[in-house]
Amino acid sequence: MPPQGPYGPPAAQAAPLPQRAHARLSAMRGDGTHRGLATSDFSVNEFLLTREAGFEPLGLVMGTSIYHVGWQIMNWKQSQEVTVLSQAMYNARTFAMSRMVEEANILGADGIVGVRLEINKQDWEAELSEFVAVGTAIRARNGKSYRNAQGRPFTSALSGQDFWTLLQAGYLPA
Repeated sequence: MPPQGPYGPPAAQAAPLPQRAHARLSAMRGDGTHRGLATSDFSVNEFLLTREAGFEPLGLVMGTSIYHVGWQIMNWKQSQEVTVLSQAMYNARTFAMSRMVEEANILGADGIVGVRLEINKQDWEAELSEFVAVGTAIRARNGKSYRNAQGRPFTSALSGQDFWTLLQAGYLPA
């Protein structure tokens, strides 16, 4: 279930991952043992520091959500939140992040590092926004689980270098 936010739960749950995504992730996972090759958007330094921290990259994971943001009629005589738009943006972000986490979960990842969320407007439809969440799924090489309290992979916008720095200072992902 996607996380609750300031506006409560999303109106609908994120749809399951498409069959093509499952096929791609299954090929990346192989027979369950790491083959030593993985896609990522790590720099060379991030790759080496993440491995030095005791983690291995499993692959690039992503989630997308294209959302019709819409509009809301409101009283312009006072300052107020545009709740319909806020809720639409929140739902789209939640769906994209949830799909990315599900991809990492299928790979058996402990977490996702270097997460970035991009919001793109579509030229062909002014009221559509595309949310894309991308990051590198990682797993601890010692077999210890670093998943969050819900048993799902953690997410972090930290770079591989910043992730390593915090681990060296004694901080652990949660």
